Amino acid sequence: MVKAKEMVELSKSIANKIKDKQGDITEDETIRFKSYLLSMGIANPVTRETYGSGTQYHMQLAKQLAGMLQAPLEERGGIMSLTEVYCLVNRAQGMELLLPEDLVNACKMLEALKLPLRLRVFDSGVMVIELQSHKEEEMVASALETVSEKGSQTSEEFAKLVGMSVLLAKERLLLAEKMGHLC
Repeated sequence: MVKAKEMVELSKSIANKIKDKQGDITEDETIRFKSYLLSMGIANPVTRETYGSGTQYHMQLAKQLAGMLQAPLEERGGIMSLTEVYCLVNRAQGMELLLPEDLVNACKMLEALKLPLRLRVFDSGVMVIELQSHKEEEMVASALETVSEKGSQTSEEFAKLVGMSVLLAKERLLLAEKMGHLC
């Protein structure tokens, strides 16, 4: 909590100096600020103040997301719900919280910017971020294998077995059903 208070004070001091166009941010302040940001997971956070509120902001945010979400996505099997992503990103952003629509707009740019992630919207409307390398066929084959071994299951049972959220488990089962592998 002490570090958080120091971070807030340092942020305010730097923000005020930038607003006043003094530009005398000491090297010590810069180093301390960057160290706090790194400990939260962000080297240089993308903010509306830095990039405005338009396309440039969303493009830079998309690039930041690609860098920060690669490892968590790999740990979670290559896919995360947008809700999970929103929570993870805002926890790392600290004081510079994202608006949900900014996250969605940035995610819509991931593929166009040729980043290793993409936004996917399932037929149900559920939005996820997945690695470009994440294959639908592999996802369905994995679900089919699990159901073949364990028998008929609810979304909740399947989620528990494979270690994912119920929402994503349900989407995986629905996709397998849509492709004619499950009924």
